[in-house]
Amino acid sequence: MTQTRANILMLIATLIWGTAFVSQTTGMGSIGPFTFSFSRFFFATITVLPLALYFERYNFAKIFSNSKLLLLTIATGIFLFLGMGLQQYALQISQISSVAFITTLYVPIVGIISRFIFKSQLHWIIWIAILLCVLGSYLLSSNQSIEIQQSDSLIFIAAFCFAVHIILIDVFMKQFNSPLTYGTIQYFIVFLLSLFVAGIYESPTLQNISIEWFEILYTGVLSAGLGYTLQIIAQRKASPAPAAIILSMEGVFATIAGWLLINQTLDLNKFLGCVAIFTGAVSYTHLRAHETEADLVCRLLLE
Repeated sequence: MTQTRANILMLIATLIWGTAFVSQTTGMGSIGPFTFSFSRFFFATITVLPLALYFERYNFAKIFSNSKLLLLTIATGIFLFLGMGLQQYALQISQISSVAFITTLYVPIVGIISRFIFKSQLHWIIWIAILLCVLGSYLLSSNQSIEIQQSDSLIFIAAFCFAVHIILIDVFMKQFNSPLTYGTIQYFIVFLLSLFVAGIYESPTLQNISIEWFEILYTGVLSAGLGYTLQIIAQRKASPAPAAIILSMEGVFATIAGWLLINQTLDLNKFLGCVAIFTGAVSYTHLRAHETEADLVCRLLLE
């Protein structure tokens, strides 16, 4: 696969994720966030599983027989569960644009995590990106209620989880090229963990779940099943700078979708906050454009 095709796949995935924020928000009218998540990732699992069995039927045994690959897969699933669960919970209170753009903080966080792993000094561009992202986050939440500010703080944690998720994907795919099998196991882990939490706190029923069938199918089959699988496939070949810019577009697509589909508008503070975070996320891409953070992590783990 060429880098151009990989970037196109990532753009498609980002577009799907951005529009899926609307379904994630409207799909909780009758069910809780973790009920929505386990329903969504159930369909994500059964979407990708047949493809994994057809194209990579022997790779399940290879992953489960290799403790290092299995640990990476489980860790990736756990961090995806944490990121998606916190994001879904926050969407009950926070506006789509705030959730989407604060989530975009995972772009510079990837760089920060990698720099600390290697105990190296941060490039000056990273500091500019951090300041812009902090400013943007402040503008998004400063004039909001305490409840919304607390909700927005959960998204910061989700962004960290997504950053670790991205790094783990790159580490795994550099060692074993099996995107469909890897994705299937990830989604199943998120399904199980979300089902466990929902069973304790939300008492889900099939009747309530069926009311939100469209949103669940859209986010399960397209956003999770197709979107995350495209990400896994594309990250193996995508060049770092364009890839980070493309991933940053998730917030833009989400804000446009929220405005067009459910009439969520931005005041001046929120607009400036979105611009600041997007600028900070994109400016990060100038750091080590020819060597991704995941490459550095891979080298560390393999040494």
